Amino acid sequence: MSTKMCTGKSIQIIINSTFENKLIHILKKNGLTGYTQLSARGDGSSGVQDGHSEGESNVMFIVLASNSATNTLMEQLNQYRNMGYHIFVYTHDAEVLNSDKIQICQ
Repeated sequence: MSTKMCTGKSIQIIINSTFENKLIHILKKNGLTGYTQLSARGDGSSGVQDGHSEGESNVMFIVLASNSATNTLMEQLNQYRNMGYHIFVYTHDAEVLNSDKIQICQ
């Protein structure tokens, strides 16, 4: 018996926590209602983000999406990047086992 896997994209989005509610709104507007959210600390082009103050606090969202939904989301997030928001996004091809719980498989 072979296991059926569903394919799509895993999207990782790192943003300042002040943009968190806006990102959730963007995700929901695009039908991406399932995500994992984590605190994110590190150092990069924006300097040290260690969470000691609201302006230094980052969050990371992990979202699974279809290829077409990923393209739409990237276009929208790039508009905010062009307005000066610090948004770091990367994607990976993903194969999903529990496809009954993921919108990309339906």
